[in-house]
Amino acid sequence: MRKKLFLLAISLIFFIYQSKAASFLRSDTLDIRKTILVFDITDFASKNIFAKATLNIQAKKNNVTQLLFDLEGLMVDSVFVNGTNTAFTHTGMTLAVNNSVMNLNDTALVDIYYHGIPIADATWGGFSYVGNYAFQMGVGFNAQPHSFGRTWHPCFDNFVERCAYEFFVTTTNDKMAVCNGLLLDSTLNANTTKTWHWKLDEEIPSYLSAVAVCNYIFVKQVLTGNNGNTDALIACEPADTNNVIGSFAHLQKSFSMLEENFGTHSWPKVGYSLVPFNYGAMEHATNIHIGKPFIDGTLNYETLIAHELSHHWFGDLITCSNAGDMWLNEGFASYCEFLHQEYTYGQKSYLQAVRDNHYTVLNTAHLNDNGYRAIANMDSNYTYGTTVYLKGADAIHTLRSYMGDSLFFNGLTSFLNANKFKAVSSNDLKNYLSTYSNINLTDFFDNWIFEKGFTHFSIDYYKATKNGSNYDAEIYLRQRKHKSSNYYANVPLEIGVYDSLWQLHIYKTVFNGHCMQFNISIPFEPKMIVVDPSSKISDAITEETLVIKTTSQKIFYKANCIIQPKAFANNNDSSLIRIEHNWIAPDRFKNQANTNGYVLADSRYWKVDGINLENMLGNLSFSYFGGGANIAWDSSWVKNTEDSIRLFYRKDATQDWAFANDSMKTGSITDKIGSGFAKKIKAGEYCFGIKRSYYIDPLVSDLCSSSTNVNSYQKEKDLNVYPNPTSSQITIEFPNSINTKSLIELFDLTGKKVLSVKQTIQQKTTINLPRLPQGIYSLKVTANDIVYFEKMVIE
Repeated sequence: MRKKLFLLAISLIFFIYQSKAASFLRSDTLDIRKTILVFDITDFASKNIFAKATLNIQAKKNNVTQLLFDLEGLMVDSVFVNGTNTAFTHTGMTLAVNNSVMNLNDTALVDIYYHGIPIADATWGGFSYVGNYAFQMGVGFNAQPHSFGRTWHPCFDNFVERCAYEFFVTTTNDKMAVCNGLLLDSTLNANTTKTWHWKLDEEIPSYLSAVAVCNYIFVKQVLTGNNGNTDALIACEPADTNNVIGSFAHLQKSFSMLEENFGTHSWPKVGYSLVPFNYGAMEHATNIHIGKPFIDGTLNYETLIAHELSHHWFGDLITCSNAGDMWLNEGFASYCEFLHQEYTYGQKSYLQAVRDNHYTVLNTAHLNDNGYRAIANMDSNYTYGTTVYLKGADAIHTLRSYMGDSLFFNGLTSFLNANKFKAVSSNDLKNYLSTYSNINLTDFFDNWIFEKGFTHFSIDYYKATKNGSNYDAEIYLRQRKHKSSNYYANVPLEIGVYDSLWQLHIYKTVFNGHCMQFNISIPFEPKMIVVDPSSKISDAITEETLVIKTTSQKIFYKANCIIQPKAFANNNDSSLIRIEHNWIAPDRFKNQANTNGYVLADSRYWKVDGINLENMLGNLSFSYFGGGANIAWDSSWVKNTEDSIRLFYRKDATQDWAFANDSMKTGSITDKIGSGFAKKIKAGEYCFGIKRSYYIDPLVSDLCSSSTNVNSYQKEKDLNVYPNPTSSQITIEFPNSINTKSLIELFDLTGKKVLSVKQTIQQKTTINLPRLPQGIYSLKVTANDIVYFEKMVIE
């Protein structure tokens, strides 16, 4: 499901039922093989339903003497086991049926007659009568457990138990009942009611079963796919047909995207039913219930439609084994929204969606979910929170970068096929993808999935030295922790280097620990060097890069910064500028004696970089906001009156902070809202500080060194190339075990490529060289998406 409660900041209050754990244990004792539901939904005045459920059960162990089912809010009239009237008790949501002994593989038919007014959740889900609609939404946000099939039929209401379903739903003659599966027939009864017969042979958990009743008609699409045509039936009132046609115009694109990325659709149809629900949709298999307000004839909510359809792969075909792993359902469905954008509108749209989502995660997830939380093993109070949905999608984007597209999509397709109609866990996914890809994903899952918070990567400083026609660049990288416990391990990191023509060149490394020195030899002078220029990993940074050609104001939304160019020194020139908003505390003052009583902000800082910045005259504007009952970005440090706030600047981590050439605009000096202006646009880092005399700053910098001591940075492990000097042959020895295809290239001092070899290499590989003039050469080896450089001398 996708909940439009993303637009609301909700606080959930939960009631813990003692039978929660018992519901899961029942699936170890009994198997519900099929559920047949006979329903009368004709009494819209009193909102009563009258029903019979027939459950075909099988014992999974010996000596089973009591049958326990979940049923909440309805009254049981009688129970028959194999046709015999049987004693029962119904307390709370537990229906206990006495039974003669069942042993392993024994079967029984249990008929349960019941009636009443079905309940709805106070916030989201359950069974509702609204106007001329009656419909079920299969989860309850306030409920424990969240699975909410028990509000309309007896079941084992958990994420593990699955069975086939058959429905016989009687309505008044003017209405239609829409259920899971295929419509087999409808029968006009003598009393002018109609009975609708639906059947789903594929097994689903109870919370994915559903019914919707209204004066529906179907708008039909025929979707083309891997196995031919699949019918898509969208149930709506006649007056809504044009809205359906408009809003579902890209359903085929979503379907094609999902089949191409994750394998053939496994269900007998695609189905949506419009219901009067204002908070999103619910992914009942083949009968998605979607709120009418979102089907308005436009494509404004096409990602909601795509999100729900993607559950036919993530959440229906495979299901999380418990609520703590809900990201396997909802994180992947949210990520499929980005894939829909990519498939429909292109790569640029995908990256925009990823960056928008990442900004939302950093900005709001900890507020909406009452703290920083891991994606997996989620507290059930926040099962349907921002962390599960949006940070889950954020991490999946990063997983794609770790694995590469081929292994990512093929691995997930294989995982889905291997676990069809099963419940799975985060560890199941980790182990399967690791085996499939031959990439150990333990560190990824430990860091990005099982741990709270974020990592952060930055360049402390770099220097480039001319060496013949090349430049030797030494880049000093640092990893910091944002509300996480550990430094992330084995992170594939891209370093982007811009040349004088503003062309971006990508160099790859793997980051471990706190600090690292990364050395590259490049055939041009670097004009700007940045970390992760293509937003491949979701760390604690949001950034934007723009080309500025005019004096119009430029708002960097993801960087929370504004540039106001006023003039250009050369009117024919433009400037490339990149601004990062770093969602971590800036380094503290190096020299406490020079603080002048100021304390730096403890929540964020900015980094400005670019090419041709000296051509642009103007100012930079940075805002602070400390209101909002101590939940705003700057509420933790804006404690004094705002006339004591200043903007600070440093070129890079080798320098100490000093007052920027700044001015302040505060309005009221007590509303905790204002802006700082840097009067010159120049590269460097910026942060706010506030005068707090006698205040002892509790934060400590995690600098790699107190000066420019490069020995504090662990040098990236280099290749061992020998003999060097050489004349005809070299042996390349990698720092770690390797067996992969690689590209081996050799360049002379002019940058001309004199050797290019593609081959599978081992940890130690010997290469024959062509006859080459004596001199200095640059060896470049690309293996496992990592680029290694080494200087060589040919004798």
